Amino acid sequence: MSEIKVGQSIQERCTSCYHNVLKVIKVVPKEFEDKTAYVVWTQCPECGNNDHQLTQRDA
Repeated sequence: MSEIKVGQSIQERCTSCYHNVLKVIKVVPKEFEDKTAYVVWTQCPECGNNDHQLTQRDA
């Protein structure tokens, strides 16, 4: 996975209106025993729906 930064647009589908591009509004690290994962909060520019996903930096 490439570095995800707040304000950047990513290619993901909105779960509400199915728009193909979402804007990153927050990235929160989550520490586990052997890895660090990130909760990426996104917002759809079309309908305003907020969503999140858990992802690894090296995925």
